[in-house]
Amino acid sequence: MYAADMDWEREVRFAAFKYLADLERFNSVIPGRVLAEGFMWQGKRITLKGQTGIWTPSGFACPISITSRTKGPYNLDGIGKDGTIIYAYRGTDPNQRDNRHMRQAFETRTPLIFFKEVYTHHYQAIWPVLIIEDYPEQLYVRAVIEPAAYRGTYQNYSVDDFQLSSEDVRRYAMVETRHRLHQNAFRELVIHAYDERCALCNLHHRQLLDAAHIIPDANDEGVPTVTNGLSLCKIHHAAFDHNFIGIDSNYTVHVSEEILSESDGPMLQYGLKELHTKRIILPKKKSDWPEREYLDWKFQQFSG
Repeated sequence: MYAADMDWEREVRFAAFKYLADLERFNSVIPGRVLAEGFMWQGKRITLKGQTGIWTPSGFACPISITSRTKGPYNLDGIGKDGTIIYAYRGTDPNQRDNRHMRQAFETRTPLIFFKEVYTHHYQAIWPVLIIEDYPEQLYVRAVIEPAAYRGTYQNYSVDDFQLSSEDVRRYAMVETRHRLHQNAFRELVIHAYDERCALCNLHHRQLLDAAHIIPDANDEGVPTVTNGLSLCKIHHAAFDHNFIGIDSNYTVHVSEEILSESDGPMLQYGLKELHTKRIILPKKKSDWPEREYLDWKFQQFSG
């Protein structure tokens, strides 16, 4: 591939990073169909994800993305405890076409996008990701988030001049990214489980919904799982967090005596008081219902 073509490809990558950043302003988890459709760049459609996990759009020398699916065939795929991404080759032939493209990305230090599936055909995007080690005999690569790959638009870019960030900088970037991914995934999974409705008032506007932790995430027991979450509109989330509302282990709502004794307009009456002794709206799947032990822990904070 000519240098001019490589320059064009690098420009497209940074356009893809910007496109994803704009998407994430509205949705932290992106439907696969949106990624497959991609975006227009200089009159050409750039697809970000395809049928294979290692995706190289037409005309590209290197993949633009790698994808890890929740129930995919490659057990290696995922983010390790040390903050690195371990990604398996496709199949068992190191010289298979997709694997050669991934090796090309390693050799040229080309930044990629890593799509992590949260639930069926819905993904979180991590970028820029750089492959730093290649193990063809073991059929996998090791990649990291590389802050240095954000710089500029790769003007006057040279592989020889490219300096990797220090291990400490990369580790910090991954810690920040993991925190963002956990929080975003928690929100999406909880709201999805509740069919995008508030568990207390049935409000059905995603933009006005939060995923409320039952046991706060700052607590060691505050795990980011669906069973430690409630889909609540913003006012009921605040009321729950501040113990104006409690939910017991039988999924019954209790409103604090302070609120019940007040008289201050229709919002207080219909938005809070009338919830007293009602049962919350539960997810369709019983495995997604709030853990009773978690509710009991939180209810003790409310009643104490």
